[in-house]
Amino acid sequence: MGVQATAMHTRHDPGTRVSPVPADGRQTRYVRLAALPSAVPWARRVLRHMLHEWQVESMADPAALLVSELVTNAVEASAGHTGRDHGMLPMIGLGIRLTAASLVLEAWDASPLRPVPQEPGIEGDHGRGLLLIDALADSWGHRAADGGKIVWCEVAIPSALASASAAS
Repeated sequence: MGVQATAMHTRHDPGTRVSPVPADGRQTRYVRLAALPSAVPWARRVLRHMLHEWQVESMADPAALLVSELVTNAVEASAGHTGRDHGMLPMIGLGIRLTAASLVLEAWDASPLRPVPQEPGIEGDHGRGLLLIDALADSWGHRAADGGKIVWCEVAIPSALASASAAS
C-alpha cells in the first residue's frame, strides 16, 4: 500500500466565526501535509472546499494553480530536510487566508534556502513554478519561519466578489 498525504485542519483563531468574510475581515485555514507528491491534490481539495465555504468559488481555478505551484515547490524543498511529523515523514504547511480584499496562500517548507526563479529550458519540466506565481499573483514573496521558510502569494478579490462577500 502506498503512502498517502495526511492533512490536519486547524483554525488559527478558534473563536473565528464561519462566514464569507467575518467581522474582522479575515478567515484562515492552516493545514499540515506530508511532503509527498500526493500533497498537491490534497492542497487543491482543501483550497476548493474553503473557497466554497467562503463563497468565492469563482477564484478557484487561478487559486488552484497557485496553490499547486506553492505546494509542489514546498514538497521538493523539503526533501532531505528536517521538519518531520513524529519522525516519520517530512511535513509542509499550507495557509489559506481570505481578507476583505484578497486571498493569501502560504506554503511552509523545512528548507531555509530562498526560492529563486529559474529560466526553464524549452524541454525542461521544472523551473516554471515561481514564474507562474509571478504572472498570476498580484504579489508574492518569502520569509524565514520555524527553521524553514514560507513562500506566499496574494490575489486580489475581484471587486464584484468583494462587495458581495462584504454584504453577506
